[in-house]
Amino acid sequence: MSENLGFLTVIDQPAAGLTGGYLVLNRAGRPLEFHCTMPLSPDKIQQILYGNTLEPFLYGERIAQTLIQRSKLPVLSIFTNHAAVLPVQSLVSTPVIYVFAGLVKTDQHETADAPPFREISEELSASLKDFGIDNAHLRTRDFKRNGNTSIPSVPGFDTEMWREVRLGNRSIAVPEVRGINREELLTEVKTAARTIDFLEPFSRIRSALDEAANAA
Repeated sequence: MSENLGFLTVIDQPAAGLTGGYLVLNRAGRPLEFHCTMPLSPDKIQQILYGNTLEPFLYGERIAQTLIQRSKLPVLSIFTNHAAVLPVQSLVSTPVIYVFAGLVKTDQHETADAPPFREISEELSASLKDFGIDNAHLRTRDFKRNGNTSIPSVPGFDTEMWREVRLGNRSIAVPEVRGINREELLTEVKTAARTIDFLEPFSRIRSALDEAANAA
């Protein structure tokens, strides 16, 4: 089983169209391979004929499939932050994992990507109290995500095969893929989560695509 991880996203550049990027990282978060597509803009006929299924067709079948086919390195799984990319799962054998956008604390003033609060040991709690430090909030405050916790709906596609899993201060949705043990996959993914924030690589891809567009 490969230890490399693939990250695939699509950005909508108003002046150009939809552009996809696929970044392969090792477990240390270092880039091993990068591919991107030429900007893609659907014509009026496609918009009419595909209707609300146009986005999953473009994101999943056209862009994501093209990027995955170009890659030469095997990966443990492919992560995406766009639900419309998920239909590519029916076209590839590698698990495609959805990464939820972020988490926020119960306190509405906290930022979405702030470090999680963790329960502390009784020993540490006693030590903090000895120094007169109130640590009750470290044991009671928790993360909650804004809005619905399910994968955004994808027209014409069933996302029921994905199961949401919490990893620290992130949540992902792992699919059921024939021939792959989901629990074994999840164990490997949890190990990778110790060194890689599964949302961060998408920022790298976006910056690289923006830089390429500006240089063109």
